Amino acid sequence: MGKKDKKTSEAFQVLPVSGEEIRRQREASGISLDEIKERTKIGKFTLKLIEDDRYSSLPAPVYLKSFIRQIARMIGMDPEKTAAGYLKRMEEHRKEK
Repeated sequence: MGKKDKKTSEAFQVLPVSGEEIRRQREASGISLDEIKERTKIGKFTLKLIEDDRYSSLPAPVYLKSFIRQIARMIGMDPEKTAAGYLKRMEEHRKEK
C-alpha cells in the first residue's frame, strides 16, 4: 500500500462517537432536547437514551442511524460520520460484554 492509499483509507476511518459528545455539541449549539423532539419527532426518552449511551434500550440500528443523522444535522455535526461513529461505538460496547 502506497502513501497515497494509506492517506485515503485513513480519511474514511470511522471514529467512535459517544452520546456524551453529542450532548456536549447540542448544548454548545444552544439546542434543547425539546427543540430536537419537536423538529424531528424523535421521543425525548429516546433522545436521552442516545445521549446516555443506553445501548440495550435503543431502537434497532436502522432506526437509530436515521435518528442520529437528524440530530447531527440540527446540532452542526456531520450526519454520516456521527451516525457511523455512534453505531461503531455501540458495536464495540456490545462486543465487550
